[in-house]
Amino acid sequence: MQAGSNVPAAKGLSARLDLLRENLATRAARLLRWARARHEKPASQKAVPLVYGCADTGRRPSYFRTLERLFDARRARHRDLLLTRSPVLFMVVEEAFLLYAMVGLLRAAIGRRTAGLLLRPMPLAASARWRHRLKRMVLRRLKRCRSVRTLTILPFSVFPAFASIADDWIHDFQLWDLTEEERKAVNLLRDERRPGDRLVLMAIGSQSAQKGFDLFADIYARSVKLRAHYQFIACGKVAPDAVEHAAVLNEAGGVTVDRSIGDCELLGAYAASDAVWCLYPRAGDHASGILGRAAQLGIPVIVRQGSLAHRLCIVENLHHVAAVAEDAVERLAGPLPPRDEGRGHRAALRFAGQSEATLRAALGLDLTAARLASEA
Repeated sequence: MQAGSNVPAAKGLSARLDLLRENLATRAARLLRWARARHEKPASQKAVPLVYGCADTGRRPSYFRTLERLFDARRARHRDLLLTRSPVLFMVVEEAFLLYAMVGLLRAAIGRRTAGLLLRPMPLAASARWRHRLKRMVLRRLKRCRSVRTLTILPFSVFPAFASIADDWIHDFQLWDLTEEERKAVNLLRDERRPGDRLVLMAIGSQSAQKGFDLFADIYARSVKLRAHYQFIACGKVAPDAVEHAAVLNEAGGVTVDRSIGDCELLGAYAASDAVWCLYPRAGDHASGILGRAAQLGIPVIVRQGSLAHRLCIVENLHHVAAVAEDAVERLAGPLPPRDEGRGHRAALRFAGQSEATLRAALGLDLTAARLASEA
């Protein structure tokens, strides 16, 4: 006979002991489930990386927005770097190099992931200066640690020596970060633009010697052929030491928009461009967000012959014109590659797929998700 509400299954001490053992087992199971619920993430909860940066200027805000969109990333404070179980990404290794190395090693000792982005890897990979040699040695040591992953934002094929200081690479975010809404806005502005007799060559962003603004203004002022073929426009804040060059450009019939440019105005600048100026001197030879946005939109770029930007254009088959200061007028007077928005969009999708997969692997996000699912 089975036990019911009125008739017990057994009598006496043995019945009480049986019930006590069953009650303790049930309560223990409940306590275990409660403890797990408090100290473990549910399998459905996404691993959220923390992003550390010393500043919030330049390209950093757009980088963070992309990471937030992809991984629901959050800002990291100093105290989070060692305490958090989440993976940590240093947005710019160069600006916090010692902190990156120390935090990466300490977190690795307790089995936690750390990754970092090298935005300007050329000096670290090739410079003979003692401080760069020292950092190069540290990065090579870090490559032995599987929980610390250093990434460049330029492909190793652009400069193979990058592979000696970094574990892997992604494409610069600004080669693939535009949303569909932003693309549609640029195309709409482009359609509304009134076509003129001359092509528009646009210099976008801060205007300084490091961005080749002196050459930009000089070739326009001294070449009647270029003035007949192009309208040169500089769109961005002019550095104090470049004010005279801005005056030269304006006197020659060019246009200077000397102020900080917001995101919406930047999209308008790209929409108005037939080509974008990226012919920077050696001091500015690194990954360029200006080039990246132009490439995403299929706009040809003007780059310095032999620069990292030129190598990137060759490796990734981006529309470009390569020149040096001495032959810039002649090269620009020749035929310009056509603007091809579809080509740029396809390239951006390819860059995005590769870069997101590499970031996920570096941060261990797929491994974290698999572990959480197995523990559920």
